[in-house]
Amino acid sequence: MPSKVAKKVNAPVNGKAATAPVTASDVEPNSKRRREQPANQSNTNAARASSSSAPASRKVASQNRLFAPFRALGLISNDVPFALQTRFGGKDATTPDVNIITCLGDSWAMWDAERMTLLFVSTSLPAPISSLVISLSPDAVLAAAGTKVYRFKRGKVDAVYDTVDHLMARFDKPNERQVNQEDGDSDSDSDSDSASSLSNGLVEAQDGRGTQLSSLIVFGDTIAAISSTGRSVFVWFVASTELIRRIDLPDDFVATSVLHPATYLNKILIGSTDGQLALWNIRTGSLVHAYDTDRLRASVAGPTSGISPAAIVNLTQSPAVDVVAVGYADGHVLLHDIRLDESLFSIQASGGLSSGSVSFRSDGKQHSVAIATNSGNISIFDLEPASGSGPSSAINNGPRLTYSIQEAHDGAVGSIEFVPGQPLLISSGGDNSCKQWFFESASMPPRLLKGRSGHHQPPHLIRFYGEDGKEILSAGRDRSIRSISVVRDSRSHELSQGELQKKSNQLSIAVSSLKLPAASSLSFSLTRSRDWDDVLTTHHGRQFANTWTVRDKRMGKKPLAASADRKIIAEARTACVSACGNFGLIGNSEGLVEMYNMQSYAHRRTFDTRPLDPLGPVKAKEFPAGSKKAKALLNARVKGSAVTGVATDALNRFVVISTMDGKLSWYDFTSTELLHRVSISTSGISSIQLHRDSNLVLVVSDDLVLRLVDVETYRVVREFVGFRGRILDACFSNDARWIVSTSMDAVIRTFDIPSARLVDAFKVASIATSVTFSPTGDFLATAHVDSVGIYLWANKTQFSPVALQGLDEMAEVVEEEEEADAVALPTVQGDIEDAALAEYSETMLQVGEPELQRVYTSPPQLVDASREEGGLVTLSTMPRARWMTLINLDTIKLRNKPKAAPQKPEAKRAPFFLPQTVSGVDFKFDPTAPVGTEDGEPEAKGERSNIFSSGGISFKTEFQERLEAAAEKDDVSGFFLYLETLSTPQLDLEIRSLTSTDDLVAFLTMLLKRLKQHRDFEAVQALLATLLKLHTDLILQTFNPESGKEGEDGQDADEELEDDDEFGAEHAEEVKRLKGVIRKMIRAQVAESNRFNGLLDHCLGTLAFLRGLPMT
Repeated sequence: MPSKVAKKVNAPVNGKAATAPVTASDVEPNSKRRREQPANQSNTNAARASSSSAPASRKVASQNRLFAPFRALGLISNDVPFALQTRFGGKDATTPDVNIITCLGDSWAMWDAERMTLLFVSTSLPAPISSLVISLSPDAVLAAAGTKVYRFKRGKVDAVYDTVDHLMARFDKPNERQVNQEDGDSDSDSDSDSASSLSNGLVEAQDGRGTQLSSLIVFGDTIAAISSTGRSVFVWFVASTELIRRIDLPDDFVATSVLHPATYLNKILIGSTDGQLALWNIRTGSLVHAYDTDRLRASVAGPTSGISPAAIVNLTQSPAVDVVAVGYADGHVLLHDIRLDESLFSIQASGGLSSGSVSFRSDGKQHSVAIATNSGNISIFDLEPASGSGPSSAINNGPRLTYSIQEAHDGAVGSIEFVPGQPLLISSGGDNSCKQWFFESASMPPRLLKGRSGHHQPPHLIRFYGEDGKEILSAGRDRSIRSISVVRDSRSHELSQGELQKKSNQLSIAVSSLKLPAASSLSFSLTRSRDWDDVLTTHHGRQFANTWTVRDKRMGKKPLAASADRKIIAEARTACVSACGNFGLIGNSEGLVEMYNMQSYAHRRTFDTRPLDPLGPVKAKEFPAGSKKAKALLNARVKGSAVTGVATDALNRFVVISTMDGKLSWYDFTSTELLHRVSISTSGISSIQLHRDSNLVLVVSDDLVLRLVDVETYRVVREFVGFRGRILDACFSNDARWIVSTSMDAVIRTFDIPSARLVDAFKVASIATSVTFSPTGDFLATAHVDSVGIYLWANKTQFSPVALQGLDEMAEVVEEEEEADAVALPTVQGDIEDAALAEYSETMLQVGEPELQRVYTSPPQLVDASREEGGLVTLSTMPRARWMTLINLDTIKLRNKPKAAPQKPEAKRAPFFLPQTVSGVDFKFDPTAPVGTEDGEPEAKGERSNIFSSGGISFKTEFQERLEAAAEKDDVSGFFLYLETLSTPQLDLEIRSLTSTDDLVAFLTMLLKRLKQHRDFEAVQALLATLLKLHTDLILQTFNPESGKEGEDGQDADEELEDDDEFGAEHAEEVKRLKGVIRKMIRAQVAESNRFNGLLDHCLGTLAFLRGLPMT
């Protein structure tokens, strides 16, 4: 039977052959195309593959069993222009409330401009956002994404505006002029006409799929959007979400930007790719005016320039009515009066422009315009002419460049905008940052006031920092080290590398070129973080390692050389900070490990992994024995293998060093002597990680195998295989029970160390370059190759039961369905939080989760109640100390007995509610006091008895009453639940109060039934031991009663004989019942003890067998 993959290859998609796997095969070696090869070719490839490769038929579905997407960190902005929301408060408000809405891909974030704190994040959209605007009526955020416009209210989608008119499409009305025209062209014209229509983007929307949108504006109650092909303009009503018009632009006009000129009713200004500018009426769908392209270009570059027209990428309304700034892609900005069709003057900025790159200052103190370029610079021009007046003089004089902010952003500036009425400029760009520039005076350049930024290139190394798991240290390709806060985005910051901006201004070079290269390793210790530097990093191609202080957010004062010997030039490859925080170890490319003091930066000792020179003894013979030269030659070393990993234990006893040649070495921490060396892999070791609590070293090898080494026994205790690409990173869980790894096949795998099995494997959309596990065990953080953010995954075992079922390690991880996508990365908002997590945990137990349905749930008791044989023994839930205390309570009381007896109080007064007392010092109740009747009257004097009346009060304790009720109802479980509520002294007192034979028989019966149920085994033994210890004399007296003493006279003897006759029968019955229950208890005790010993021997034998099995 052909596979699903083969069916998918043969089946066309929308009438066309599926070509996506062909492109994917060039990128991923284990892509779908590779799995779609013919059978003979697959067999040939399988025969040539190594033994570690898995057969093509062995596959496992990519399902995230242990981790749920939680949240994305470190995302601030992208190259989509931001939207500025300004709200003016009441009469007491001095400044308006300004919010900044930045695009994060398929969602947006709102920031408070005053503090730059994150207010909230929107829900994710099905497509990336291409444009953001603010609507005032109603107060909402509009986002164009894909083929639709989404209206948000409080971060939630409130309404959707579609580019497809569903009503007209249903009835096939003739207003589908463009569709019919396309169909007619495709039927009558040749293939060239079809290709032309495809290139013009005309096959985009009329089959129900909609049209992709690129730019969006809103004015009044109207929304206007331009299609990504630039061929159409869509118009909606804000309130009704109704598509009121679709304007089809001319064939030679490809729209790139759109603007609503102030005070122009129902008019929009549209710019094109070839420099055309046109004014359209959106209500009638007609062209109002087309501006002369040659004239506009001549006003920009001069009449004799001969430069071809450039695309109009920006249209901005100036503070003056009718004046619009037209920005071209080549860096020219033209101020044009659209009512008079006259150009005022032009400005040129070095570097290309993008949408949102022009903004006018409107605070009334200075008439200036800011222009941002694709090179990252922001130029400020003064619009007031130096002399003269009128348009012609303005063109001659032109605006003057007053300030230029060099490298305002690391890359192209996405958009800039002045805050209305304030000398504050806000800018954002594709470097994942948003900044505020403050203009103090006209004579001073603007300064950076505040901002938020993240990595503008993907991070490649992340590690959780701290014991609470609230911070993550990340190193990116942008040459920066950052601290990312997990709980609050405003706490994230970059670790300073010094006064780089000052050096950049002095040397006239870019700031990025002065930063350290990308980090290759990172290590830290929190023990002395308050005293001195606590982080140590090495960097690619650098001969020094650098220390950092996260507390002070800065780099250390002095770099540490990779080699203490100046004659040796080596690159610092890996770093390690000791557990005590006093020492930093640096491994270099020559095979040396240098140890420095983290406080004084002083060199302490060197660990040399280089082999001895084999010709050293021969060369030493040429010199006198014992001379310095002879000793030097005997200890001479040859070039060694580069160090790839360094680790120290928690007590600074030894240092574990891995090298590129695949060897793992142990050195004494104090004497630097070699303790042991073992060869791990012939392919080499790329990195190692030590879990100091368990003394296990995780070795990442280049032979696609993860190995676990015990540092105490120097043995490999675990090996994990099944990787189909180079292992990029791996980490321990907080309790050293799991190992989480990532590899080039874009699969994140989780291995269970005790069982040595693969328990989870899921494929992500992009390759994860680094993984780290939270010290608290609640999150897994990942960094990916094509994203500047850090992604958190919630540990499902923290909030729901998860079945750790073993998976096939050698199987290929594929999607559950061929048409399904990989596991989606977490979003900035965090789709699974609080209530969502609870709902998710409930759905985990629904039908359709076979790996959960196969989990065996243990019943309350593993025994057949009908046979009362077999099964296991269940202990009580109470602590062991409770029952040991009960047995030895007399000894404990004797030990805790006070040395001096308590003294008698000098005087006591009886409480007011006990008036009937006998005169004297001690408290005594008067037994001769009259006892009240039910009516409250005292009994008559003649009716008083010498035996004290109980007055309706029972002298039985609650324990005895519950014992009798449990015996009558046969409720053994309820009685033992009551026993668990009693304290140890109370339980001892209640057992002592069992003085009658009936109580002893009932209590022994409860113990016997519980023993036969195989429940509360140790509790029954403790209670039985206490009972026998306290009441052995009573039981013996019951079995062997003493003969009565003879009285002094015969009358007493006769009366005693009469009593024996009266109570003899009753006493014999009690003795019989007590003997019966004791015999049953002895038989049950012997049988249960033998069965318990058998079970214990079986368990001990099984453990002894498992302990003798090899661990590899």
